[in-house]
Amino acid sequence: MVKTKGRRKPDLVGRVEQDEVNGVDLPIVVFEKWCKGCGICVEFCPQGALALDESKQKAKLANPEACVSCGVCELRCPDFAIMRTRKKGGSGDGEKGE
Repeated sequence: MVKTKGRRKPDLVGRVEQDEVNGVDLPIVVFEKWCKGCGICVEFCPQGALALDESKQKAKLANPEACVSCGVCELRCPDFAIMRTRKKGGSGDGEKGE
């Protein structure tokens, strides 16, 4: 049996546990350490909710109100650096909970 030494969870941009940033539910989370700043998610986002942070050269959720949790960014990210989150009152399957 192979033992793994204590693995750390990746740092998150916008903690899932907080549920809200500036009063807006976070529909996705970007794992900043995994993001290489390729911009694929930004190009494929149909709502224009994502942008590249110029200072860090990492993807960020620039317009959370525009995000409809369609999952295109999560599917297109080659580094698995984006994850959809369940919204309060929503099913987490791409539909916004109101």
